[in-house]
Amino acid sequence: MRFAQVFADSPYASQALGVAATAYQQAQNASRMLEVANGLLGKDPNNVGMLLLLSDYYGEKGEQLDKAEAYAKKAASVLEAAKKPDEMTDEQWKLQSGLQKGLALSSLGQINIQKKDNAQAVTNFRAAAPLLKPDDGSYARNQYRLGFALLNLKRNPEAKDAFTQAASVNSLTKGPRKKN
Repeated sequence: MRFAQVFADSPYASQALGVAATAYQQAQNASRMLEVANGLLGKDPNNVGMLLLLSDYYGEKGEQLDKAEAYAKKAASVLEAAKKPDEMTDEQWKLQSGLQKGLALSSLGQINIQKKDNAQAVTNFRAAAPLLKPDDGSYARNQYRLGFALLNLKRNPEAKDAFTQAASVNSLTKGPRKKN
């Protein structure tokens, strides 16, 4: 935060604010996270990271769902038009942009659950799954959400499969392992 304030004209100021917003989120300081993320979006309305952060936050909370949906859709739109940064290889760009698109779809799925549109949620979660597979935590979270959407549709065998997939990856959704 301080870096971004002292060096406001630096090309790294936005990046520093993005890191600060994410850190506030991880520290569960929602008010500061919202302040920093919204401030950064005010300066850079196409900041995919902040669009995804806010969309996911509001979707999880069940708050400002129209805004959350608009942010997720805007992130996906910005990604479609984005060009690969020069410092990235084609493979790195494909992975990063795919993960971000998957996060947008997963966020939309969560918003669909909140809006009681579980069929659309399933569609979004299933579209997100292959994009999120390279990131265990994001994939597990997506499959966990998918399981709930399927339960809401009373498709229990499919829900069980989604929950099993969520639990099978090496992520935070797995419980602590016993030491031998």
